[in-house]
Amino acid sequence: MIVRFASVSDVREFVGLATLQPYAIDVVDGEHVVSAKNFMELFTINFTHPLQVQIADSRNEAQFAKAAARFVVG
Repeated sequence: MIVRFASVSDVREFVGLATLQPYAIDVVDGEHVVSAKNFMELFTINFTHPLQVQIADSRNEAQFAKAAARFVVG
């Protein structure tokens, strides 16, 4: 899933959604991979372009995509 954030509030909301999930969620910017559950880690990547989200258990991807639909671009 691909996401995009327009503001710090978007990142805060996304982290909140990710934190509620019992499985690992990562955000990937090229070779840089950070936890979607860690607000500070997310600010080490570049938000000027869409980012890849990887979910540890692909069976949960559709459920999380629905919860995070506001940020999903592809």
